[in-house]
Amino acid sequence: MPPTVVSPLYWNYWANVIYILGMFGYLTIDSANYLFAGFQNDLSIFIYVFLAILFALSAILYAIDWYVYAVKLREDENEPIHYRAELIACMFQNVGCYLYLLGATLAFHQVKYMKTILLLNFFAILAFLTESSLIFLGWRMALRRQGTSNPKRGCVAQDVCMWAHLLYFIGNVIYLCSTSLAYRFYVDFNVTYPNGVVILQIFGDLIYLLDAYLYYECWKRDKQEYDANTERQNLVKLNVVKQLSTENFANDMKIDSDN
Repeated sequence: MPPTVVSPLYWNYWANVIYILGMFGYLTIDSANYLFAGFQNDLSIFIYVFLAILFALSAILYAIDWYVYAVKLREDENEPIHYRAELIACMFQNVGCYLYLLGATLAFHQVKYMKTILLLNFFAILAFLTESSLIFLGWRMALRRQGTSNPKRGCVAQDVCMWAHLLYFIGNVIYLCSTSLAYRFYVDFNVTYPNGVVILQIFGDLIYLLDAYLYYECWKRDKQEYDANTERQNLVKLNVVKQLSTENFANDMKIDSDN
């Protein structure tokens, strides 16, 4: 198989795996912060930094995935580049991840930088919310451009990708609410992440984790379709080769008989 054909599935697979691992980590540590008072220490902050690095890596892999299928896999190099909404979404995703990483790093001195950390998290979530909107928009544009005869593809309840995009948007809205509340509680009452805010974050983590699983299911579906198309193309090539071989053999036999 040509590497350029396999690459989109490869990059997207690892981006999804890292996304799932990261969301499982966030759900675990947020739950621990809620259940165990005083869990917020240097170790938990280090874990948050590690998870933020995972998300930054995942964002880079998604960007590489976009480049491969939107640019490298064009049938004609002169063909215009599609999926531009997804490109802008990748940019917002990377910006949001770096803001989160910066906020997680400053958390080692959170007494001094708490307000800055909350603002960084707020703008990071805004970037993710913009990203999720652009992803859904790009998905709809791609469906209209390419078309589909599959009744389970598109804005229908059977399309797992639609639910993945929708849950990602909902998760971002939930996290935007929790981050906004956390900022207001800190500014107005000097309270850092009250229980109500942490519970809201845990709920958002659950939505994100389910969303991550659905994106993995999208990858599995795309891989099945890719494998089926590849097998079909190989059979067509094999039939063409057999036909040409048969014709060449017949011509050789005719030449021999004439001689």
